[in-house]
Amino acid sequence: MLGVSQHIIRTRNIMEGSRRLGAAILLLGAVIGAISDGIEEVRLMGGSGPCEGRVEVNIGGEWSTICEDDWDEKNTEVVCRQMGCLRKPGHDARVSSFGAGTGTAWLTSVTCNGQEETLNHCKYTIESGDICHHKKDIGVICAGEVEEIRLAGGDNECEGRVEVKHRGQWGTMCGLDWYTSNAIVVCRQLGCNITNDLQVKAASFGAGKGKVWLSHVKCVGDEVAVWDCQHRMWGSSTCKHRDDAGVICSGGPQELRLVGGASACEGRLEVRHQEEWGTVCGDYWSDKDAAVVCRQLGCDASSAEIKATSFASGAGKVWFSNVVCTGEEPNLWKCQHQMWGHPFCDHEQDVGVTCAGEPEEVKLVDGKNECEGRLMVRHRGQWGTVCGYYWGVTEATVVCNQLGCGGLHEDDIQAKAVNFGAGTGKIWLSHVRCFGDESAIWQCKHPMWGIDRCGHKNDVGVICDDRRTGLSSDFRLTNNSQRCSGRVEMMVAGKWGTLCRSLWDLRAANVLCRQLQCGSAVSLPDEVHLGKSDLIWTDEFRCKGTESHLRECTNTALGKSMCPDQAAASVICSGNIESLRLVDGTSHCDGRVEVLQNDTWRRVTDHQWDIKDAQVVCTQLHCGEAIDSFTLEGPAHGMIQWDSVICQGSESDIKDCLKTQPKSPDANTDIGGDAGVICSESRSVQLVDSPGHCAGTVQVYHRGQWSMVSGHSWTTTDADVVCKELKCGCAINATSVVKNRAGNVWLKDVRCAGHESKLQECPSNSWRQVESGEMEVARLVCSEFIDVRLVGGDNRCGGQLEIYYNGSWGWVCNNVMTTHTVALICTQLGCGSDGIFKEGAVTPDDEDSPSWLEFIKCRHHDRFLRECPSTAWGKKKCDTKAQIQCTLSA
Repeated sequence: MLGVSQHIIRTRNIMEGSRRLGAAILLLGAVIGAISDGIEEVRLMGGSGPCEGRVEVNIGGEWSTICEDDWDEKNTEVVCRQMGCLRKPGHDARVSSFGAGTGTAWLTSVTCNGQEETLNHCKYTIESGDICHHKKDIGVICAGEVEEIRLAGGDNECEGRVEVKHRGQWGTMCGLDWYTSNAIVVCRQLGCNITNDLQVKAASFGAGKGKVWLSHVKCVGDEVAVWDCQHRMWGSSTCKHRDDAGVICSGGPQELRLVGGASACEGRLEVRHQEEWGTVCGDYWSDKDAAVVCRQLGCDASSAEIKATSFASGAGKVWFSNVVCTGEEPNLWKCQHQMWGHPFCDHEQDVGVTCAGEPEEVKLVDGKNECEGRLMVRHRGQWGTVCGYYWGVTEATVVCNQLGCGGLHEDDIQAKAVNFGAGTGKIWLSHVRCFGDESAIWQCKHPMWGIDRCGHKNDVGVICDDRRTGLSSDFRLTNNSQRCSGRVEMMVAGKWGTLCRSLWDLRAANVLCRQLQCGSAVSLPDEVHLGKSDLIWTDEFRCKGTESHLRECTNTALGKSMCPDQAAASVICSGNIESLRLVDGTSHCDGRVEVLQNDTWRRVTDHQWDIKDAQVVCTQLHCGEAIDSFTLEGPAHGMIQWDSVICQGSESDIKDCLKTQPKSPDANTDIGGDAGVICSESRSVQLVDSPGHCAGTVQVYHRGQWSMVSGHSWTTTDADVVCKELKCGCAINATSVVKNRAGNVWLKDVRCAGHESKLQECPSNSWRQVESGEMEVARLVCSEFIDVRLVGGDNRCGGQLEIYYNGSWGWVCNNVMTTHTVALICTQLGCGSDGIFKEGAVTPDDEDSPSWLEFIKCRHHDRFLRECPSTAWGKKKCDTKAQIQCTLSA
């Protein structure tokens, strides 16, 4: 039901599609009934006569406007016919802006075939709310004057700023995304020379006056008039006059050269236009563009060492912008580009080219070994760094493979490796984006070499897997003579600290054992209390057990400033690679059984697989007690190791059970189903359809699939058991929602007493298959559910910082709010990647809402606010509230 009061949708002719709203439709019936008759009247407002103006419709007794989205000439034809405004000879009907209207309902997605008698016979959608801005209100002219066109501000009538006359007034055209194909149509329309299309150019001739009549013009090139091209409705442009489009229909040929390099085949690129030398803007400039330049200059264009690189700033005009080449064009002017003389950057981004440069080198410095550290690349004989913008796991993996250092153990935040500090010298590469199969980091997509857009504070570093030890470099086990047992320590910002025992469990421990190449977790022994001098990290990892690294698990540190009893997380790993595993489940303790034979994982099938067989599997995997055994259809591929297993239940290894092998070991199919197991340490419940892991719709794992829980008789007591099982605190509320889940399996009538440790321990009616129809499903919110918002500002991207916790919104104190913390909050809110911190309002003495937190200090590997350390959750009053303004407004 969220947002229903703000967004009511009715789509004519496709009402059956709205049944996804389920039972919620009943609650909207009264509202929709008011508009069930659709469009009652149509009128044109704001024009000079009855046959032109802003289109307004009467729906349910209220006049409102129509949104421009998806409006076309066929719709205009229907409106003009309905208004009795037939076309005059030589006059066209067209879409044009007549100013902003008023009203609360919006008509959108209008689709007519052009033959309808009235607009009500067309398909359309009625939407209520801020769906479309009034500046996009549709207007029509049913019999307008024929438009005119001219060029102004040039040396002759065939060059200049493009101006058009519409509704008796001269105005301009927007030059953003204005290309040669548009210019060709204008030149042909004016009867100017287009015999040599290389001489037709899109060029800037300064700012005009009046209306900007047309924008987003996209011509194929064979249109009779420029307004026959695709464009937005007349007069709706938000373009400024500094972006007015211009055309040169018969300009002279251009030249280009490279200056400032060691030879004629390297240097800053300069082009000659209108008898004046100028430069080229570096936005979007790439090696493909550079290859076209090298070929055009007669330089070595076959070398793999062609590069786009900076050669310092030039002077004069910036003639060329937004150049995008395929690499096969015969000259630079054939590439897609913005109109001449309309720059999108200054001389700091002037492009350069190296047509036959020397090979680059790469290395990592200031780490513990050659496989970790700040990333350095050598270009034009000089070592420099790489900017961390857009840097992630894929890019770091390319570096690790390039250096022969194996796989990566860092997530996409840690791959920025601020642990290694700022470098010096040039910042050679930025905005690097890789697919992952490149053999060198410079083969990835990136702007030209040497454009510094981020500063050394964002120098990127990488931590690779050191193949000499095979160990993860940010987690380790200590205080034990054996490598695979001991106290868990984690490195953050270059410092090793002990991980707190709070919420440490076998699932997380199993991930760490696998991560350290130590097999599986056997037990979690009690560790001695830590000394007061030890650094303790209070991060809590909630793992499924199937992750390959602890960083992949859900992590929470917010509000956890103390470690209870100063207890350390510890684990004893098996130390050897397991020959048995469960796959295709939700954790390492449930799923389909596979055994390792001759370095190949093979299936196990059985006609009579039972709980005794499952118990042996659970014991061997250190996964507790068997709570379910089942068979299911296996994959269409994969060899079968055993087609029958008979265990007593007391065996410690499945190999000790009585087994039979299939007649054909390479068989792909068998009449028995694949053996499946669910152990007590499996992940048997989850919450979905919510931004946080401690709230949402309840699902339970049953016989190899996730199933819904019926919301009938669902109570807070039931929800409390789920919250405790997920280690999410206690239940704040328990609700239900109607869903259509035909063919799913449902757990009915759960009746928990409150002392159970798992939902599946609670009595219930039965599991049943739902053939079709709708059903109430259980939802809940736990006390550990955390959310964040900014309130009281001009929009959702600025204002006082509030955090939702324990069922209520509370303020945050302004103490020690770092720029990195502000940037992470803005990113999480979808408000850009940067922001500024302001001192907010002083808290009144009678403030009712709690002051939840202070001293929030996010680390550079934290991905969400919940992962950032802070003081403990509390209700003491703040002196001053934290206030944030993100750079991107909503």
